[in-house]
Parts: sequence; C-alpha cells; structure tokens
Amino acid sequence: MNFAEIVSGDGKQVYRERINLNHTTAFGKHQFSWPVNLSGRKWVRIEAWDIAANGAFTPMIWLE
Repeated sequence: MNFAEIVSGDGKQVYRERINLNHTTAFGKHQFSWPVNLSGRKWVRIEAWDIAANGAFTPMIWLE
C-alpha cells in the first residue's frame, strides 16, 4: 500500500488526513487504528491507494 486518506466534510469544506502506508508489504496483513477528530463533521469515508495508484473507497458514512 502507498497511503490511506480519511476524507470528511462539514457541509462547507472537505478535509483530508493522509496516512503513509509505504511500510506495508505485498500480500501482507495488518490491522489499522487511527485516532481522528471528527467533531463538527457530517460525513466520513476512507480511501486506500496502492503504489500503482489503484484506489479502494468505503461508502460515505453519515455522522450524527
């Protein structure tokens, strides 16, 4: 993996927090946990990108 991004929004602005994953290995397994302050945000999603720029996305999750 190359990096992951936690993307969130508050209805006015979109915020991106990039997490470097270039320490991971091909076909490796790893469990991740990232503390993120989402106060005031209305939605969040996670993107994961590999070194060849292929991306995987979670659906947008609405926060209450």
